[in-house]
Amino acid sequence: MKKILMVDDDKSFLKVYSEILRGKGYDTSTAEGGRQALELLGADYYDIVLSDVAMPEMNGIQLLKKIRTDYPEVLVIMFTGEGSISGAVEAMEEGAYTYLVKPLEVDQLLLNLQRASEYLNLNAENRLLKNRLSDFRSDSLFIGECSFAEGLRKKILQAAPTNSSVLITGESGTGKEIIADMLHENSLNREGPFIKVNCAALSESLLESELFGHEKGTFTGAITSKPGRFEMARGGTLFLDEIGDLPSNLQSKLLRVIQQKEFERVGGIRTIKVDFRLICATNKDLKAEVEKGNFREDLYYRINVIPIVSIPLRERAEDIPLLLHYYVQYFCRELSKPPFPVPAETMSILTNYPWKGNVRELRNLAERLAVFSDGRPLTPEMLPEEMKEGSSSCKEFYALSYQEAKRHFEEDYLRFRLNQNNWNISATADAIGLARKNLQIKIKQTGLYRGSSKKDPS
Repeated sequence: MKKILMVDDDKSFLKVYSEILRGKGYDTSTAEGGRQALELLGADYYDIVLSDVAMPEMNGIQLLKKIRTDYPEVLVIMFTGEGSISGAVEAMEEGAYTYLVKPLEVDQLLLNLQRASEYLNLNAENRLLKNRLSDFRSDSLFIGECSFAEGLRKKILQAAPTNSSVLITGESGTGKEIIADMLHENSLNREGPFIKVNCAALSESLLESELFGHEKGTFTGAITSKPGRFEMARGGTLFLDEIGDLPSNLQSKLLRVIQQKEFERVGGIRTIKVDFRLICATNKDLKAEVEKGNFREDLYYRINVIPIVSIPLRERAEDIPLLLHYYVQYFCRELSKPPFPVPAETMSILTNYPWKGNVRELRNLAERLAVFSDGRPLTPEMLPEEMKEGSSSCKEFYALSYQEAKRHFEEDYLRFRLNQNNWNISATADAIGLARKNLQIKIKQTGLYRGSSKKDPS
C-alpha cells in the first residue's frame, strides 16, 4: 500500500478520513498546514499528498508548486469546497493529479487513490525498464535480457573481430539487420564502409549490375561507368540480405568473388581486386534449399562459416515488455508526446500474442499507438482487433477440460515444431527429445499433415 500525507487545517476532517484510509490499509500521516507538510516531506518519503486548496499561511496551490519543484515523483490530489472550483482548475494547471470536491465521498476517494497507486506503479515499472535499457545502445544493439539475447550478444562480440563470413538466419522481422550492424560496428573493419544489398528487391540483371558495377555503354542507359557494391565495400563490410533469393547465375559469380577476391564489372575486361568482410542473412532454410537444388552447396559452406540464428519474438516473450517500452519511448520522443504506461492486463495480452511479424510488428504497433496516444494508460480496448481476439482465444482455451486443453496444446506444439524444421521428422524428433517412431505415432494420433496433403509425413 502507498504512503499518504493528508494536509488540511480542519483537525476533525483529518482525524475522520485518516482513520478511514488506515482501515483500508494505507499508511497515513497528517499535517495541519502547508509548512508542516513540507517538514514531513523533507523528513520522510510519501507517495501521495492529499491537500485542501484553502488553507491559511500557505494555501494548497503554493504547497502544490513547492511539491512539484522539490518532490516531482509525489502525486498530489487536491480537494476543495463546492464554491471554489476555480482553485481546483488552477491546481490541475499546476500539475495536480486530480481534484475532489468536499464533502468527500469515501468511495470516490478510494477509487482515485487506487488509480493514483496504479499510476505510480506503472511509472516505477517504466523507470525500471528505462534503467535496464540504459545498458543497450539504442541505435544498434540487440535488445533483450533473456538467455538467448545474452548468448547472442556474446556470440556477436566473439565473432565480430574476425574476417570470417557470417550467415544470419531467422524469420522476417527478428532483427537480422541489427545483428549485421553489430557485427560491423565491433569488427576490425568498423572504420570502413558498411554496404547493404537486398537480394530479393531487384531483378537478376539489375542485381548483377548493383553488385558488380558496369562499364559505360554496356546496356541502354549506361552513359557512364559505375562501381558496384563489391568495390564500394572495399576495406569494410558487405551485407547481403535475403541471400536465399540470389539467382543461381549470380551464386556462381559470388562464389568466385569470395574465393579469389576479384571480379570484373558487367561489360568490362579489367580484373578488380577487392577485400571485404561478408555477412549474409536469409529467412529461408538454406540447407533445405541446397537439397532441392535451389542453392549451391559450395556457396552455402563458404558463407556459413559462423552461423547465427535469430529466434522469433514469441520464443523470447519475456523480452516483450523491454522492447515495447523502448519503442514507446522512442516514438513518443519523436512525436513530442508523453510516453503512455502499459498496465499489467494489457501487457499480458501482448506477451501471449504470437507476433508473426516479430520485432518489426511490435515496432509498428508502438509507432501506431504513439501517434494516437494522449498519454493515458494503454487499455486492452485500445489494441488492434486481432490482438483482442487472441486474448479471447486464450480465455476460451482455459475454459476447456484438461484432456481437451492437452490435445489442443499438443497439436499446436507439434505443428509449430514440424514447420520450424520444414517437416523433417528426424530433426524435429531430436529437437523436442522424442524418438522418431514416437513422433510419427503422435503425428498420426493428432491427425497432423503438411499443407493440404492428407498423406502421413515420412
